[in-house]
Amino acid sequence: MPIFEQVAILGPGLLGASLAMAVRERKICERIVVWGRKEERLESCRAKPWCDFADRDLQKILFGSDLIVCCTPVDSIREMVGEIMPRTVKDVLVTDVGSVKESICREAREASTEESGTFVGSHPMAGSEKSGMEFASADLFLGRTCILTPDEDCPDEKVKRLTEFWGLLGMKIQVESPCRHDEIVANVSHLPHFLASSLGQYLSKRPKEWMEASGQGLRDTTRIAQGDAGLWLEIMKANQSKLSDSLDHWTKSLEEAKEFLRKGEWENLEKFLADGAHLRKSLGSGK
Repeated sequence: MPIFEQVAILGPGLLGASLAMAVRERKICERIVVWGRKEERLESCRAKPWCDFADRDLQKILFGSDLIVCCTPVDSIREMVGEIMPRTVKDVLVTDVGSVKESICREAREASTEESGTFVGSHPMAGSEKSGMEFASADLFLGRTCILTPDEDCPDEKVKRLTEFWGLLGMKIQVESPCRHDEIVANVSHLPHFLASSLGQYLSKRPKEWMEASGQGLRDTTRIAQGDAGLWLEIMKANQSKLSDSLDHWTKSLEEAKEFLRKGEWENLEKFLADGAHLRKSLGSGK
């Protein structure tokens, strides 16, 4: 049974299109409408079974929508939320899929009026090193975690409703403050990408014939470095201070391990390697 009448997807990229596909497949709403900036992309949406209406006019998309999901790139979500909130009315639920939350939630709070709908930040920890609607999948969210970041005074029923929404898409729900969210993802998402890219950049300066001797380990380690550089730059800019802090902590750990190696402290180095192996095994195989 649908839990929303009309869901608006703002930005039909990988996450937006995957969300629309999943919502339609699981019959979560009666109608799906899509907003985008490029007419050719909207034409593609109109041809899809998961899109009932698509338009560049934001007001047409917002009208009648009781759930609005902002799926634009992270650097534009804050501006988009600031534009959306004053146009909403009571009972409308607004969320996003951005990977940084403090600045977005602050903007939503400042842009809201007494007559506005309710904004609750969402971060579905789902995605790919690939981007674009052509790589969308209705199963993108299955088994993944979605972090919700409601303000302290957010009505419980709104959080419960959004929890139900993401849960119907097969996601596990975690609730954190916007600040705590940004600290968590700086360590478990943004830092790993930074390190994979750093390794790739370092090896790109080494002789090309060396790469011919590489194995699967190098491909596994650098896989996420294939992600769009411009997109990741905006993510890192948006979470600059917390990513910088996580790099400081990681650099300290690396320096300790380097000393173990330099001094031949093999027991300490073995424990360092074992701790890493234990963490990796605890993560499971994933998808």
